[in-house]
Amino acid sequence: MIQKFLHNAQTNTTRVQYMLAGLALLATYGLSASETTISNNLFLHRAFSANIEREMMMEGHITKTDFDGFYSFFAATGAYQRSWNQNGATGIGALPFWSGTNAMTVGTNLNGTSLDAYQFGLGNVTSNGQIELNPIVYQGGADFLFYAGGSTNDPGFFIKLKAPLGMIGINPQLTEVTTATAAPYVAGAIQPSTTTGYQPSTTMTQAFAGASNTTDSGDFKVMEYGLIDGLQSSGAKFGDFEMTLGYNLICDEEHLFGFGLRASGPSGNKPLGIYALEPIFGRGSSWGIGGYLVGGIKVWENHENKYFAINVMGTILHLVNSNTVRSYDLELNGPGSKYLLVADYNANIYQGTIQNLINLSTLDSTSSFGAEGNAAIEFQYVSNGWEVDLGYAFWGRTQEHLTITQEFDQNRYAILGRQSVGAFNGSGAATPSTLSQPSARINSSLPAVAENGNDGATALILPATVPANRIAGNSAFNIAAAEQQAASTSKVFTKAAYSWLDMSMSPYVGLLGEFEISTSQNNALSQWSIAVVGGLYF
Repeated sequence: MIQKFLHNAQTNTTRVQYMLAGLALLATYGLSASETTISNNLFLHRAFSANIEREMMMEGHITKTDFDGFYSFFAATGAYQRSWNQNGATGIGALPFWSGTNAMTVGTNLNGTSLDAYQFGLGNVTSNGQIELNPIVYQGGADFLFYAGGSTNDPGFFIKLKAPLGMIGINPQLTEVTTATAAPYVAGAIQPSTTTGYQPSTTMTQAFAGASNTTDSGDFKVMEYGLIDGLQSSGAKFGDFEMTLGYNLICDEEHLFGFGLRASGPSGNKPLGIYALEPIFGRGSSWGIGGYLVGGIKVWENHENKYFAINVMGTILHLVNSNTVRSYDLELNGPGSKYLLVADYNANIYQGTIQNLINLSTLDSTSSFGAEGNAAIEFQYVSNGWEVDLGYAFWGRTQEHLTITQEFDQNRYAILGRQSVGAFNGSGAATPSTLSQPSARINSSLPAVAENGNDGATALILPATVPANRIAGNSAFNIAAAEQQAASTSKVFTKAAYSWLDMSMSPYVGLLGEFEISTSQNNALSQWSIAVVGGLYF
């Protein structure tokens, strides 16, 4: 008897090792995280429905072989999850910024600040300021799961259908730690006129709010995209529907091993580019196709009413091309260049409009991801109707591939930097100055010609009327910088549940908890969640 026990234990241990090795291979294939994303006006987080560990915990502990010929169940969860501040300096608050952290200095174009307030409508500021971004992301909703399949000891097919319903909210918490002192633009700076006093914005929070908190002034048009304007919510939406068609190759009282084909279809919202850190419920309109793996082993049992088991479950999906909208920086002008001021020179003539480039470089695109993987291992103890689980899960996604599908007008828009569009310092002229600085950066641009005189620096200031000095078109944009970098997280989860085994349909209820952390690159959310689950068999 002792030899038989030891043989069974050794056999089960070997099977566990094989299952864990397969799970690790699934989890790590092509999903290593890269550098932290910066100057990125979209954060495409892990979808609410992309949660294989919650799917695993939605199942009760009824043994499939307890049914004759057919086995099915329905389960639902109500869940709330919220981000926690793993590292405020390099967390998701750093993604829209180009300083590499969640803080930026605001000032002039000459003092090494992160951004030139002149580009945002604050005019010629007289003192520096600092802004910070400390986002809070929360999601709430429900997952609905239906399973049906064969229940005998023989191999058999099964089908799983899962649908989420919920919402996501993002509060960016944009704070002006210190406020830069704004000052009106000088005459001619943003309109060909000798009139002074034009000042579209007085604070960075006002500038990032766009039309909701400021209006056009002179020839200056307020920002329409990449805004940061308080709490934004997706509203209640269905998320990504998922269907699995699988086959249980091994299915008996002590072992389970199955695999299948999994598909994911979008029904949530998709990026529009209006807000930085846009609240997207789902995978951003991406379809997914891939594989599914499930397994389980009872490693200890006492008269069938008490046992200890190890369960695994995993998926890997390829997210195919989907339509999206993204905001792009310029390759030669560096991170944050999408916020530079540009002037419209259609047909080589100034058209009386200047605006932040992001109004124009927010373009229709297509997006795809090579792979998104999610794998979990669960240690399960059952005693009569009670169940306690503890597990670990991994989620990862490869780097995004973007393609711009909308044509940007070639050689039409000139980068101003700080060049005026008309009379400067009240010179009396009311005609356009037709100058530009094609090499300007968001934190570094030359003063207007009339201000710096003929000191040699004007070699970088060129006629805007020459097409070669204007933005060339789609080829000028830094597509790689707009792509979502590879991301991964680790999670511990737990479940406590009770099943009424002697009742018809064996209903069960439980309480779930999850705690998730991102990698050091912080390209994914660190978050916690709580959920209640209920289900029944029929």
